[in-house]
Amino acid sequence: MKKFIKLAWRNIWRNWRRTILTSLAVAFGMISIIFTYSYIEGVSESIYRTLIETELGHVKIVSREFLRLERVMPREQLVYNAQSIEDGISSLPGISTMTERIKFRLILSSEDENEPALGIGINPEQEKNLFDLRKYLIQGSYFQESPAEILIGDGLAKKLGVGLGDELLAVTSDINYSTYALTFTVTGIFKSGFTFMDKNFIYLSIEKAQEMLDCDGAAHEILLLLDDAGTAADISSEILTFLKESGLDDTLTAVPWQDNFFLTYMPLASVVMGSILLIIMLIAALVILNTMLMAVVERTHEIGVIKSMGMRNGGIVALILVEATYIGLLGVFIGGLIGSGLSILAQNTGLNFTRMMEKMEFEIAFFSPIIYPKFTFGILLGAAVFCLTTTLFAAIYPARKASRMEPVEALRTSMK
Repeated sequence: MKKFIKLAWRNIWRNWRRTILTSLAVAFGMISIIFTYSYIEGVSESIYRTLIETELGHVKIVSREFLRLERVMPREQLVYNAQSIEDGISSLPGISTMTERIKFRLILSSEDENEPALGIGINPEQEKNLFDLRKYLIQGSYFQESPAEILIGDGLAKKLGVGLGDELLAVTSDINYSTYALTFTVTGIFKSGFTFMDKNFIYLSIEKAQEMLDCDGAAHEILLLLDDAGTAADISSEILTFLKESGLDDTLTAVPWQDNFFLTYMPLASVVMGSILLIIMLIAALVILNTMLMAVVERTHEIGVIKSMGMRNGGIVALILVEATYIGLLGVFIGGLIGSGLSILAQNTGLNFTRMMEKMEFEIAFFSPIIYPKFTFGILLGAAVFCLTTTLFAAIYPARKASRMEPVEALRTSMK
């Protein structure tokens, strides 16, 4: 075996241009797969994180009817004893944050402009630990002392033509379907990068939201953030036990983030992203296959010389496979370095698609405009195994074909 290893090493450098070209084809495959896979992992993590921060929490305590009709947000389906529930479950281990929210539709008016919006009533201090709006403020400040403050999305502010210090009239109907209106002052404008939020959301204190809906002390949902997201199902079970002991299980429920209806669309998204990765892998494989095939075919005359010197068919196949292994390893090394470097760089700086998303005619609700690829050693290892296996597979057919040629036939070929 040693003679094959030494001979193969000498052979690949006899035509170093061909070796470099073939190795670069393998490197291209490595770079493409590593970066695409890292990007897809980053997209998935971004969507999950955004959903948890803005909609789900790790566990959501909510009315069963509100959960069933969540798409239309029935304002009358409330958790009326929110504070007592929070007090009752506060001793459960693993809960890091609890916050209440009220969500309702309203109309905002500014002079001659009227726009529909989604109001989110929050506890400003508790909300910082879940979805920290302070990170997204581009003008003004976070909630201060005045209860009549609102934070408004940048896109919605532009549609209404309002700025800091301007007043907005908010009109909605309460849980008794009576019309209610309040005047608010714009104290902050945020730009989260999520087009759907920036064009439709306002945030106000939960006390003002309760006043507008005539539901003092109530909330639509209690969101829990856990130390370990993986314990969400266990924590939900314990909360359900508490609700049952309190006689509230007929009307309220606790839902772990994995069971939320928003995530029913994630398998479809995974299929789409997996298909993209598969296409990239097929392209990389075809590039490697084509390059390796040409690299072996070009050596037909050389193979004829070796066979005429007495090397058997099996030896020819083994020699070409050892050469392919060297070339594959070289390509994997180069591609691994470049692909990992690019992914780690993008992981730290992010890929900003804000301008592209702003020009889209449709809105992607929970897709972050800044994606941070998630590179792991597993991605590097998987790409290396795939590219090296493809390289060896690509060498088998031309190696077997070349080994079966008669020496005289191989020597007569014009491909020298």
